[in-house]
Amino acid sequence: MDIGFFTTAGADNTWSLQECATWARSHDFDCVRLSDKGAADSASIIQDPAVLRQGLSDHGLYLACLTAHCNLLDDDEATRLQEQQRLLRAIDAAAAIGCPVVLTGSGSPVKNGQFYGMFSSPPGNGSDRSDELVERYRQMFTPIADHAKDRDIRIALDVAVRMGNIGCNPEMWDRLLDAVPSDHIGLSCDPSHWVWMMILPVEDVIREFAGKWYFADLKDCEVSPRMLYRQGIIGNWWWQYRVCGRGDLNWAKIIHALGESGYDYVLDVENEDRGMPGLEGFAFAGRHLRQLLPDRQQVQPAKEPWRIR
Repeated sequence: MDIGFFTTAGADNTWSLQECATWARSHDFDCVRLSDKGAADSASIIQDPAVLRQGLSDHGLYLACLTAHCNLLDDDEATRLQEQQRLLRAIDAAAAIGCPVVLTGSGSPVKNGQFYGMFSSPPGNGSDRSDELVERYRQMFTPIADHAKDRDIRIALDVAVRMGNIGCNPEMWDRLLDAVPSDHIGLSCDPSHWVWMMILPVEDVIREFAGKWYFADLKDCEVSPRMLYRQGIIGNWWWQYRVCGRGDLNWAKIIHALGESGYDYVLDVENEDRGMPGLEGFAFAGRHLRQLLPDRQQVQPAKEPWRIR
């Protein structure tokens, strides 16, 4: 497995691609994951993919994943169609530059998992929109799956819930994967969310969906039993995201579970750690994960497992 990190390099008010690549190489990263709103703008890549490819390869790096966080389940039809076109362009851009994975969201018209309706209400209650949204997902993502197949690209669905994704737990993953059965749509592994959602143990979650992990965007999570007692689950301070190695997760076990599940691609670091923000956190997480991997001289470079079956 290789190690990378997520950045919006090239976007407004951030660093340039050159600065990003220089720092990444000097801190032992193998690759990067970029947003389609920065240096990896889809239109620019489609027009001339060599610019970005060369900018990374000059520093011994490659683009592991292109991120296009789209919401194809918005209640406004015009917005849905606009977001669908954006995701289709990202697939074209990834194919043009030779990047095998596009990460996006399953989408939702509401945030924080509220598509289920009121907490502890029976299935099918008036506020439960899950059936409606799974059908909307089927309609919107069937063309996405077909286009990804044509371009030989894998779509990895982000499993975060707060930003607005119905694909945030095992029940919904099963429903979405059944709604659009395709080898070109899978999941992106981020076990930090499962800690505070109490979807545990995370290693069992990974093994249950073996073969469908098409990317791994990783961060840690720390739970404070004291603050949970003080605030209950509706509180805002009883759990926090951390960079890998600063929370409650066992990364040796997670990496082992990913390997058992057929995943041998990239461990991609995300940083939402208030205690170690910015580059310091990226570097810390990269070092922590690197020590858990075999020595580079003893293994082959990371590959996309679906391409070598």
